[in-house]
Amino acid sequence: MSLHIVERPAMTVVGLQIRTAPMSPDIPALWPRFMARLSEIAQPAEPGATYGVMQDLRGGKVAMDYMAAVAVKSPCDIPDGMTSLDLPAGTYARFSYPFSGLAAGFGEIFERLMPASDWVQRTGPYFERYGEDFCPDEPASPVEIWLPVKPKA
Repeated sequence: MSLHIVERPAMTVVGLQIRTAPMSPDIPALWPRFMARLSEIAQPAEPGATYGVMQDLRGGKVAMDYMAAVAVKSPCDIPDGMTSLDLPAGTYARFSYPFSGLAAGFGEIFERLMPASDWVQRTGPYFERYGEDFCPDEPASPVEIWLPVKPKA
């Protein structure tokens, strides 16, 4: 796999958020709860696409906030129990992995690809993007991983 550097505009996502540990079974358990409430979210910006948004807490090894979400045109009328989050514009490294290889993909990104690149992760949320063609029952379904980056000093 390789990284692709992309300039991305800001966007707002709305969804269900949990505080958990990386690779926790709480993350896949969140998705059915979110999908059952997806129709409550007004003004989706990308019909058919969903996002798994991560924010590291204390270095990302112990705790993180994880949000199952969709991009919205405007964060109005946020459903009860949901939250919104602004993802800043900027430079991102984009990677693509099959759904079945997502965990290994994160390992490859953080252990090999990023250290070998001319880029470092900058502060801010990073996310998985599940496109319109994603099917959770298909292990080969593509998933994109987006990391906010800046050039190495």
